[in-house]
Amino acid sequence: MKYLYKDFLEDKRAYNLNVAFYTRVVKAITGVEPAPFFKTTYANGRKIYDDHIFSTKYKGRILQVIQRPPNSDQPVLRARCQQWDGQYDMLILTLELSAAVKPMLENIIKAWLLDGEPFEKIQALLPAPARAAYPTAGPAPVVNDEGM
Repeated sequence: MKYLYKDFLEDKRAYNLNVAFYTRVVKAITGVEPAPFFKTTYANGRKIYDDHIFSTKYKGRILQVIQRPPNSDQPVLRARCQQWDGQYDMLILTLELSAAVKPMLENIIKAWLLDGEPFEKIQALLPAPARAAYPTAGPAPVVNDEGM
């Protein structure tokens, strides 16, 4: 699988290119330059480099992206929704950014920020969870009432 910005947590240049990627995607969808919703610097002014890579607010909705380092051989894109400060709906995407995830990500961002779709519709845009492929080793063992 082709991963995008796979070394973003080790390389500040890759991190900044990765943030620019999300900024371009959101701007292309909304037509507005996104501003970070959550702080991107520490109190001393140093930039924060962590996996909470992108956030923005648009039309009263918040989008937060948590990007994990590549670790899977299947597309990883999960979502959850919660209330922020009792007034905003916030969609939190957890993903491994790959060429396979990119078009799904763009559709989800459009549906959430621009179209104002409910979370149930967002869930339908997510990839199906990968099933674990275990070798077949014969019939499963039988456990009796005594646990043996």
